[in-house]
Formats: sequence, C-alpha cells, structure tokens
Amino acid sequence: MSSSYLSVLGMIAGLVVVLGLAGLVAWWRGWSPSSSRRRGKPALADRARQAVAELPALWRDNYRLLLVAAAVVGVLMWMITGWPVQALLAATAVAGLPFVLYPGGSERLEVARLEALAEWLGQLASVRSGGKSLETAIVSLDNVPALLRRPVSVLSERLAAGVPARHAYRLFADDLDSRIGDDIAQLFMDHVISRGAGLSDALGAQAALVRRQAAEVEDLDARRADARAETRKVSLFVLAVVAFVLANGAYWAPLANALGQLLLLAMGALFFLLLWWMRKVAAMKPEPRTLLGPKERDAQEVRS
Repeated sequence: MSSSYLSVLGMIAGLVVVLGLAGLVAWWRGWSPSSSRRRGKPALADRARQAVAELPALWRDNYRLLLVAAAVVGVLMWMITGWPVQALLAATAVAGLPFVLYPGGSERLEVARLEALAEWLGQLASVRSGGKSLETAIVSLDNVPALLRRPVSVLSERLAAGVPARHAYRLFADDLDSRIGDDIAQLFMDHVISRGAGLSDALGAQAALVRRQAAEVEDLDARRADARAETRKVSLFVLAVVAFVLANGAYWAPLANALGQLLLLAMGALFFLLLWWMRKVAAMKPEPRTLLGPKERDAQEVRS
C-alpha cells in the first residue's frame, strides 16, 4: 500500500478516535450544546443517555463498564489486525450489544414512570386533603418516587425561588415531555386560576387514570415482544457473521487496504442504520403532546 493511502487512512482513523473520545467524555459528564437546548431539540448526549436509560437495570447500571470494555476490545483488535476500521467495528459491536438484545427499548421503563407519577399524584392528593396548598404540598414532599426525583426537585426549586406557579408548571411539563405530563401540568395550571376546593379529588382521579395507562402500556409491551424477538435474532446473526469474518484473517485479508477499509466502514454504517431503523419500528410511539413544547413556543414568539 502506498504511503499516501496510509497517511489518509491514518488521518481518518485518528479523527474518528478523537471525535469518539470527545463524545464519550461529553456524554459521561452530561454536557450538551446550549444551542440544542434553545432550539428545543434533545442534544446527542441527551439522546444517548435516554437510550441507555431505556435498557434493563443490569445493563443500564453497568453501561460505563461496558464502554470501557468496548475501548479495550477496540485497542486489542487494532493491535491484532493493524487496521483501524476493524477496531472501530469491534468496539461499536461491544458497546451496542445491549441495544441489539433489546432492539425496541423496554416499555417497562415507561410503565415504571407512569406508576411513579400515579404514586406521586396520590401523595399530593393526600397532603392536599390536609389543607395545604398545591405549591406547599409539592415543595414539602420528601419521599418522591426515584424516577421523578429530578423533575420534581427542579419544580420545587422553581416554586421556592418565586417563579410564578403557572410558568413553573409549564416548564415541569417540558421536563416530563409526555402527553400524560401535559395533562398533569394542565390540571395544575387550571388550579392556579380557579383555586377550587376539589383538587384533591381531581388528583386522585388523575392518579387512577395514570395507573390504567400504565396497565395498557404493559399489555402493549407484551404484545410487541414477538417483533422485538425477531429483530434480536436478525441482529445477533449479523453480528455473529461479522465477528467470524473479523476473527479470521483469510476472510478480511481482501479488505486490508485503504479502499477495503472504506468499504468495511460503509458496511458497518449501513448495519448501524438498519439496526436503528428496526429499533424505531419495534419501539412504541409516544402519544403527541397537548401543550406546546419549547420549540413550538419559540416559533410562536418569533411569528408574533
């Protein structure tokens, strides 16, 4: 192979490694571009964390260890083969293994979120029935379900800091980013205007509605299991073939040149896109929100 090909390939590999390490550090530290937040779009780091959060607990809690293992596998593959694309594909395969095993994400996380919302609404209804205002009830609760601790804590801080309640509830809906979150925020905002005495009953009724929705999502998740199982089989078969090829020098020897590496990189990207598409097909589509999100509100302000 000519030195020019090697230098170009080395530059590409180096750029991929640097960008990958930068992305990993950004994701690890929770950084996301402020411009993405202003547009109302989730940043790439936020999407990555959301995807990991949808994995079962064993994978989710140990995913950083899996990333370390992926980096080690990539380095070993580079040392063995001497080619960067094989190393990149091997590291990506290890890091993406849980997403292959659970191609549509797990609706069980959504079920857990809904159950946490129902529990929290029940707590608010109980405290509200004792005569406290809604804002006082939100701020005073200290046993919020774990899955809601962050958004409820932010809501409590806003209310305690003097942010107008109606605005704080609208931001709370953005934090939940779901149809049921909009319904809850709308109930809170309506109470800010009416200050009616029936809020405790309304909170209890909303909690019962959320529990029913959790049961429906759980039932739908069970019915979609077959589609996810087929996606998992196809993905694992392809990964097994790729692993067999990469482990046998006679098979990847024709790819041991600059053109072959670019071809292998294109094939890896194609498989990634296919897996992403199958994951989208297998995943349950969220219900559309009823309140305007940050992006829609910004566009409305620009038009006005």
